[in-house]
Amino acid sequence: MGGLVASVVVVAAFLGVLLVAAFDVFCLLHLWAADTAHLVPRFVWAILIVCTSPIGGLAYLLAQRLPKPVTMRTRPLLGGKAWFGPAAGGDGRFPASPEGHAVGVVAIAATAYLVLTGQVLAVAVVVAAFVTIVFLKATSPDSGTVTLYARDEFQARRDHRLG
Repeated sequence: MGGLVASVVVVAAFLGVLLVAAFDVFCLLHLWAADTAHLVPRFVWAILIVCTSPIGGLAYLLAQRLPKPVTMRTRPLLGGKAWFGPAAGGDGRFPASPEGHAVGVVAIAATAYLVLTGQVLAVAVVVAAFVTIVFLKATSPDSGTVTLYARDEFQARRDHRLG
Protein backbone atom coordinates (compact mmCIF):
# COMPACT_ATOMS: atom_id res chain seq x y z
CA MET A 1 0.00 0.00 0.00
CA GLY A 2 2.93 2.33 0.75
CA GLY A 3 4.29 1.92 -2.79
CA LEU A 4 0.95 2.94 -4.29
CA VAL A 5 0.80 6.14 -2.21
CA ALA A 6 4.37 6.99 -3.15
CA SER A 7 3.56 6.46 -6.84
CA VAL A 8 0.50 8.73 -6.61
CA VAL A 9 2.58 11.43 -4.93
CA VAL A 10 5.28 11.21 -7.61
CA VAL A 11 2.71 11.36 -10.42
CA ALA A 12 0.94 14.34 -8.77
CA ALA A 13 4.25 16.17 -8.33
CA PHE A 14 5.18 15.48 -11.96
CA LEU A 15 1.81 16.78 -13.18
CA GLY A 16 2.19 19.89 -11.00
CA VAL A 17 5.64 20.64 -12.44
CA LEU A 18 4.30 20.01 -15.94
CA LEU A 19 1.40 22.40 -15.32
CA VAL A 20 3.73 25.14 -14.05
CA ALA A 21 6.04 24.65 -17.03
CA ALA A 22 3.08 24.89 -19.43
CA PHE A 23 1.96 28.09 -17.68
CA ASP A 24 5.47 29.54 -18.07
CA VAL A 25 5.49 28.68 -21.77
CA PHE A 26 2.06 30.31 -22.16
CA CYS A 27 3.26 33.49 -20.42
CA LEU A 28 6.47 33.62 -22.50
CA LEU A 29 4.49 33.18 -25.73
CA HIS A 30 2.09 35.92 -24.62
CA LEU A 31 5.06 38.17 -23.83
CA TRP A 32 6.62 37.47 -27.22
CA ALA A 33 3.39 38.25 -29.08
CA ALA A 34 2.47 41.37 -27.07
CA ASP A 35 3.04 44.76 -28.70
CA THR A 36 4.20 46.36 -25.43
CA ALA A 37 5.38 45.25 -22.02
CA HIS A 38 4.26 47.25 -19.00
CA LEU A 39 6.42 48.55 -16.14
CA VAL A 40 9.70 46.82 -17.06
CA PRO A 41 11.39 45.73 -20.32
CA ARG A 42 10.55 42.41 -21.95
CA PHE A 43 13.76 40.62 -20.97
CA VAL A 44 13.07 41.45 -17.31
CA TRP A 45 9.57 40.01 -17.64
CA ALA A 46 11.03 36.86 -19.21
CA ILE A 47 13.47 36.44 -16.32
CA LEU A 48 10.70 37.03 -13.77
CA ILE A 49 8.37 34.56 -15.49
CA VAL A 50 10.96 31.79 -15.54
CA CYS A 51 12.75 32.39 -12.23
CA THR A 52 9.76 33.14 -9.99
CA SER A 53 7.30 30.71 -11.50
CA PRO A 54 4.29 30.87 -11.26
CA ILE A 55 4.19 34.21 -9.39
CA GLY A 56 6.15 36.00 -12.16
CA GLY A 57 3.71 34.82 -14.81
CA LEU A 58 0.74 35.91 -12.74
CA ALA A 59 2.33 39.32 -12.15
CA TYR A 60 3.00 39.68 -15.89
CA LEU A 61 -0.57 38.79 -16.84
CA LEU A 62 -1.94 41.24 -14.26
CA ALA A 63 0.40 44.00 -15.45
CA GLN A 64 -0.79 43.50 -19.02
CA ARG A 65 -4.30 44.41 -17.85
CA LEU A 66 -3.14 47.91 -16.88
CA PRO A 67 -4.30 50.64 -19.24
CA LYS A 68 -1.83 51.35 -22.01
CA PRO A 69 -0.26 54.82 -22.08
CA VAL A 70 -1.70 56.95 -24.85
CA THR A 71 -0.09 60.34 -24.63
CA MET A 72 2.96 61.90 -23.09
CA ARG A 73 3.34 64.67 -20.56
CA THR A 74 4.14 67.79 -22.62
CA ARG A 75 5.02 69.97 -19.63
CA PRO A 76 7.65 69.33 -16.96
CA LEU A 77 6.65 68.61 -13.37
CA LEU A 78 8.51 71.70 -12.14
CA GLY A 79 8.23 75.02 -13.94
CA GLY A 80 6.84 75.79 -17.36
CA LYS A 81 9.90 75.26 -19.55
CA ALA A 82 11.14 71.75 -20.34
CA TRP A 83 14.92 71.41 -20.16
CA PHE A 84 14.80 67.81 -21.42
CA GLY A 85 12.46 66.17 -23.93
CA PRO A 86 12.06 63.30 -26.39
CA ALA A 87 14.48 62.85 -29.27
CA ALA A 88 13.18 63.10 -32.80
CA GLY A 89 13.52 59.39 -33.51
CA GLY A 90 14.26 57.57 -30.29
CA ASP A 91 13.37 56.82 -26.74
CA GLY A 92 14.64 58.66 -23.71
CA ARG A 93 15.18 62.19 -22.56
CA PHE A 94 17.65 64.51 -24.18
CA PRO A 95 18.52 68.18 -23.62
CA ALA A 96 15.90 70.37 -25.27
CA SER A 97 17.14 73.79 -24.14
CA PRO A 98 20.37 75.59 -23.27
CA GLU A 99 19.64 74.96 -19.58
CA GLY A 100 19.41 71.21 -20.23
CA HIS A 101 22.73 71.21 -22.04
CA ALA A 102 24.35 73.23 -19.24
CA VAL A 103 23.08 70.89 -16.53
CA GLY A 104 24.32 67.89 -18.50
CA VAL A 105 27.78 69.36 -19.05
CA VAL A 106 28.12 70.33 -15.38
CA ALA A 107 26.99 66.87 -14.23
CA ILE A 108 29.44 65.13 -16.56
CA ALA A 109 32.33 67.41 -15.55
CA ALA A 110 31.58 67.03 -11.84
CA THR A 111 31.29 63.26 -12.15
CA ALA A 112 34.58 63.00 -14.07
CA TYR A 113 36.40 65.15 -11.51
CA LEU A 114 34.99 63.23 -8.56
CA VAL A 115 35.84 59.87 -10.13
CA LEU A 116 39.43 61.02 -10.68
CA THR A 117 39.71 62.11 -7.05
CA GLY A 118 38.18 58.86 -5.83
CA GLN A 119 35.10 60.33 -4.14
CA VAL A 120 32.58 57.61 -4.92
CA LEU A 121 29.89 58.82 -2.52
CA ALA A 122 30.02 62.30 -4.04
CA VAL A 123 29.65 60.77 -7.51
CA ALA A 124 26.49 59.01 -6.35
CA VAL A 125 25.13 62.31 -5.01
CA VAL A 126 25.86 64.14 -8.28
CA VAL A 127 24.24 61.37 -10.36
CA ALA A 128 21.18 61.31 -8.07
CA ALA A 129 20.86 65.10 -8.32
CA PHE A 130 21.15 64.96 -12.11
CA VAL A 131 18.52 62.23 -12.42
CA THR A 132 16.19 64.23 -10.14
CA ILE A 133 16.65 67.38 -12.23
CA VAL A 134 15.98 65.47 -15.45
CA PHE A 135 12.86 63.90 -13.92
CA LEU A 136 11.47 67.24 -12.72
CA LYS A 137 12.38 69.34 -15.76
CA ALA A 138 11.53 66.91 -18.57
CA THR A 139 8.54 65.73 -20.49
CA SER A 140 7.75 62.04 -20.70
CA PRO A 141 10.10 59.96 -22.83
CA ASP A 142 8.82 58.75 -26.18
CA SER A 143 7.74 55.15 -25.60
CA GLY A 144 6.55 54.36 -29.09
CA THR A 145 2.91 54.98 -28.11
CA VAL A 146 3.22 58.76 -28.26
CA THR A 147 0.90 60.39 -30.72
CA LEU A 148 2.33 62.73 -33.30
CA TYR A 149 0.09 65.43 -31.85
CA ALA A 150 1.84 65.20 -28.47
CA ARG A 151 5.28 65.44 -30.08
CA ASP A 152 4.14 68.41 -32.19
CA GLU A 153 2.74 70.08 -29.08
CA PHE A 154 6.05 69.63 -27.29
CA GLN A 155 7.99 71.01 -30.27
CA ALA A 156 5.64 74.02 -30.49
CA ARG A 157 6.05 74.78 -26.79
CA ARG A 158 9.83 74.48 -27.04
CA ASP A 159 10.02 76.65 -30.16
CA HIS A 160 7.73 79.26 -28.62
CA ARG A 161 9.90 79.45 -25.47
CA LEU A 162 13.13 79.72 -27.49
CA GLY A 163 11.72 82.24 -29.99
